Amino acid sequence: MKMQGTSNSGSDPISCEVQTQRLKLREPDEKDASELTRLIGDWEVSKWLARVPYPYALDDARVFIENVRATASSGYGANFFVDLDGALIGGAGLTGENANTLELGYWIAREHWGFGYATEAAAGLINYAKTRLGCTRIEASYQNDNAASASVLRKLDFRQCGEKSIFSLARNFHVRSTCVLLDLRH
Repeated sequence: MKMQGTSNSGSDPISCEVQTQRLKLREPDEKDASELTRLIGDWEVSKWLARVPYPYALDDARVFIENVRATASSGYGANFFVDLDGALIGGAGLTGENANTLELGYWIAREHWGFGYATEAAAGLINYAKTRLGCTRIEASYQNDNAASASVLRKLDFRQCGEKSIFSLARNFHVRSTCVLLDLRH
């Protein structure tokens, strides 16, 4: 599948796959619904994500996959599933109103924490945003008590630019979050 959008030249369609050294970031598929439900339905994962309900049901996964596939040809950015050796281990995405500034989000299944996969997936998306979408700025945020996500973003040279309150569907209340940005114009 091709994603609507243009490369820096303004004419080439954008592929919906990103390959890193160990990971493949690919388009979500209906066959992933059960595994997505298992992985993201883990409280230790979902509690860190603003837009994920808890508990996470199979219908939630099906609706998410359907929405990603239905909107893949509109707007800028993309949502990917993160595969390691053919197995789903997480998700990563870029969203935004235009290609100049995109928001980065990611998650990795708990059994795969501590191996650098979140950093690698995010770095792959940053490169994709810069080289394929012509993005000049990437924004992200992390809940203040999420030291692992803060570490990922620091490793990728994001700098702090503020704080905000974000409603967490999983926690069902507002959480304090740190906002960060990465300037890609250099």
